[in-house]
Amino acid sequence: MNAMSQEQIRAMILRVLGDIAPNANTQAINPNVSFHDQIELDSIDFLRLMMSLEKETNVTIFDFDYPKLSTLKGCERYLTERLATA
Repeated sequence: MNAMSQEQIRAMILRVLGDIAPNANTQAINPNVSFHDQIELDSIDFLRLMMSLEKETNVTIFDFDYPKLSTLKGCERYLTERLATA
């Protein structure tokens, strides 16, 4: 996987999130507030988000890291770090 810019990572996360939660206004997401609190993402949807992000980036997201990915900012930070070391 080629290095992705912060903007590309954010756009990819929001696109995947929009696929999983089509009724969510992904453009209005606060990057510091959990997805669950903003768009009522349940645990199954969150798991689908994690699996989709893994598929998109070819990065393994460990289940013990899931809490780090509960926000947009957390997802961006985690994927940026993992893609940099991949």
